[in-house]
Amino acid sequence: MTESFANDSSSKERFQRRAAAAEINGRQVNEAIEPRRPEGTAVFVCECGHLGCTETVELPVVEYEEVRTDFDRFLVVPGHEIDEVDKVVERRRRYLIVVKREPEAREMARASDERSP
Repeated sequence: MTESFANDSSSKERFQRRAAAAEINGRQVNEAIEPRRPEGTAVFVCECGHLGCTETVELPVVEYEEVRTDFDRFLVVPGHEIDEVDKVVERRRRYLIVVKREPEAREMARASDERSP
């Protein structure tokens, strides 16, 4: 799954901000999943930057918590990573863990993360 944008820097920056905001929204949905029992499983939404993505991944809650060890780590289904925004840091069987490439996207992730101090 790829997205295209004009080569000018302002279009690229808008695209990166929009993708980062979509990823943050996905993470906020996952953070709201209740009950949050460490021994249970839950269905988590893909935290990719593609608008309208409806992919999900069923995981043990403790496995999702491993993804969330830092503010800029996001769970995405394979093929939903966006090279201009994400850097894949781990590949799991059913999902990838990505981090933000650009400083502005990293700061957006930090500012929106309720777990960050």
